[in-house]
Amino acid sequence: MSLQEFLASGRLKRHKASAQDIGKLFAVVKRDLADAQVKGLSEDRRFTIAYNAALQAGRALLAAEGYRTAGQGHHHTVFQALRLLMDQEHRHVLDYLDDCRSKRNLADYLGTEVASEQEVAELVQEAKMFSSLLHDLIRKRHPSLLK
Repeated sequence: MSLQEFLASGRLKRHKASAQDIGKLFAVVKRDLADAQVKGLSEDRRFTIAYNAALQAGRALLAAEGYRTAGQGHHHTVFQALRLLMDQEHRHVLDYLDDCRSKRNLADYLGTEVASEQEVAELVQEAKMFSSLLHDLIRKRHPSLLK
């Protein structure tokens, strides 16, 4: 699906982001990366928090590029739309995060003990690298949106 098809289907809307919008999204990323490492929380909860950090970083790049998600399935839309906005070399991380989206759904809606400690550690590391990558892309493409 192209960006135009996402827009036509209503899954994406045009959006003009401000530096404040982008800053707020990256503040959530920073908070969630820290919270995902808090011992004492269940692995499932830490996994969903780490996943949310990556999701919010994705939303920041979408916003910087002039889009926001709308309607149902917005998590899926974020990662599918990012495939169109990022280089092919990053496809593997988008595949990984989409797999994490599915696991997050299981943890949130269907059960407990879905994520292992190793999976949480891996996702935290991937979310850190992903958010840094997207921050750098925004700085390169839209420097006025980062203070």
